Amino acid sequence: MVLVLLIGCSSSKPYQLTDVSPKYKEYQGSDLDPHKTKDVIIPVTNNRKYDDFIQEAHKTIALLEFGENVALRADSKKTVGEPVTKEMQAAAYLEEDLPQIVSKLPGLLQTNQDLIDSTPNDFDGPAIGRVSHELGNILDSLKEFNSKAIGIQNAIRHLRSDSGNYNQGKEVTEVETKPVVADPVIAPVEEPKKKPEKIIFKKEDTSSKISIKRLNRKTKVTGKAKANEQINELVKKEEEEVLSDEEKKDREYTDQIRNGLVQVFQWEYYRKPQKLEKILSTHPIPRVRSAAALALGRLKAGRVSLQNAIDKDGYQVRPAAYKALSDLGDKRSLSYFIAGTKAEDPEVIAVSYEGLGKTRDPAGREMILTTGLASEYVVIVSGALRGLAYHKLDADVEVFDKFLKSNDNEIKEAALEALAIHGSRESLRILERVVVEEPSLALTAVDEISKNPTLSATFALIRLNESQTDEKLNKRIGESLLRRKAFGKYAIILVQDDYLRAEPNERSRPLSYIKNKEIGLILSETKKEFAVRIGEDILTDKYIQVKMESTLPGARGAFVTGWVFYPKLDIIEVKQLGSDGNSGKYSNLKKGKHNNLFNPIEEIKVPRKE
Repeated sequence: MVLVLLIGCSSSKPYQLTDVSPKYKEYQGSDLDPHKTKDVIIPVTNNRKYDDFIQEAHKTIALLEFGENVALRADSKKTVGEPVTKEMQAAAYLEEDLPQIVSKLPGLLQTNQDLIDSTPNDFDGPAIGRVSHELGNILDSLKEFNSKAIGIQNAIRHLRSDSGNYNQGKEVTEVETKPVVADPVIAPVEEPKKKPEKIIFKKEDTSSKISIKRLNRKTKVTGKAKANEQINELVKKEEEEVLSDEEKKDREYTDQIRNGLVQVFQWEYYRKPQKLEKILSTHPIPRVRSAAALALGRLKAGRVSLQNAIDKDGYQVRPAAYKALSDLGDKRSLSYFIAGTKAEDPEVIAVSYEGLGKTRDPAGREMILTTGLASEYVVIVSGALRGLAYHKLDADVEVFDKFLKSNDNEIKEAALEALAIHGSRESLRILERVVVEEPSLALTAVDEISKNPTLSATFALIRLNESQTDEKLNKRIGESLLRRKAFGKYAIILVQDDYLRAEPNERSRPLSYIKNKEIGLILSETKKEFAVRIGEDILTDKYIQVKMESTLPGARGAFVTGWVFYPKLDIIEVKQLGSDGNSGKYSNLKKGKHNNLFNPIEEIKVPRKE
């Protein structure tokens, strides 16, 4: 075993930007590529635990380096007035990937330290030094980016949110040329005086602007509130005197953005779509109009206004309007979704495919299958998978299962999300299989199952809770059962082959086939006891009425209600405890075992000091 590890650790492979994601192919080898000026070689240990971590860590470091390069290059270009189109396109992908990467950083640091501590136990000889050296370098890089990851993410978000200002070069020239044409009469009087005054004023006052002035006694007033107002007014006047014209314009622009965003959040909170539509059509700043469009999408309102924004507005607002229109998924927007699939922005294409799926138009499904899923961009394939799921056709389950075998984690997660949207029993079974077979995606699969509000999803969660031993996974399942208020008694079938009966009698008509580990919701039990032969034994007990998923082909409904003899069942109870409804208990009534469900309040409370 040691020999295999030694041989494996001696091998290595180069790491490139496309190893992070194929969608960054066009930036590989460019000035934005962090690997352009350095060769990154990662060792292969043939120990899956170490190789998976090293691969994930290099992906995180490469993406953060790439994001830092994009932010710095965009900032330097804007200072000299050069276009930042390429940086904007890269920021569109980074804005999607960075939040997940940043959230994983603390966990990666902890895993890194744990692996360094366990290296002597897993390797021997020179391999210990090679692996420890690699893990040490990774730890240094992760610590460096841990302190500035949030700053990189904010810089990328700011770059995307201020995209409407990238036409500033044209706007500035217009602003500068208009006064020259409009003020020929005033020019000989004001221009020779104002220009030298401004230049001299800036040079001379930069050293004397910072000063402390005593307040005039005449303005002194009594009363605390009035005094504060008076001081604020005086400070404001002093600042206005000190600030240059450009600084005043920047402050006014910032205040205008801030006030506009506050209005958007206010009208969304009070659910006033008419106010948001007005902001979308009239506000002068693109960033605020974009926020209004997204708010309309969350409120599922303003379809006509959003379509007008797509027709008439500019670069920054149109993607937001498309995203909002996709949230609505109205059939009347079908032509806009078809046009959006032919746009240049991958984000617009992705949400257009998703909106196309929500319309459930057969032609739209054909476009998703032929062009959307065949795209080279991960974001577009993800949107197409979600769009296909809204059609809720049984034949599409195989498509989602196929994409689960992809090597790209983002596509796998999109396939899981699509299975949750599809919501069929077959989709839930595949999600259960992922929890069991792929530990790295187990929590994500549980979360996707939890999004399904049906009783089948509750059965799936209980079935997983009975089969899994991982504490973290069981805690997440308990949290989901608690939040969906799945309180009640559930039956777990213990026999291998049997039938759900129409009446509490072993000779009554069978309603559905049941098998081991199937789950049912208990509705009632018989008052009388019955004697039933099971194998060579004759047992006396009651019959339990349960609601289960139907297994008969061609059944009218997804669920069927019937009777099962009590000794053939194991009964689980999910019980609510306390008056706050934030805690619960999961117990086995036959075996007497139980465990408390996840309590969100316990995660927040600070222990009292005695």
